[in-house]
Amino acid sequence: MAVNARMRWRLAVPLIGLSLLMAVPATYGTWVFWSDFGNTYRLLSLVICLALVAQLALAVSIGVRPTRDVPWARIGLMAVAFLVACGVAAVRRSV
Repeated sequence: MAVNARMRWRLAVPLIGLSLLMAVPATYGTWVFWSDFGNTYRLLSLVICLALVAQLALAVSIGVRPTRDVPWARIGLMAVAFLVACGVAAVRRSV
């Protein structure tokens, strides 16, 4: 089944929205509370932000890059980036 541009964007738009829902607050919180925490907390916050921005980039790439089939690999990588961000957030909470 060939995936046309309309179908790719129908897939990508909700994923972009969900990614923005996570990346924007994480980035804003890291920026606002930067001076309140130590270096380890800051580093972990940056890792979380990078994982969520990577997730956002993958979501945009689903809509932009042509593909012959549903881009399951990129969708799976988005799930991995989300799980990495959650795992690092759990570690950061214990710091």
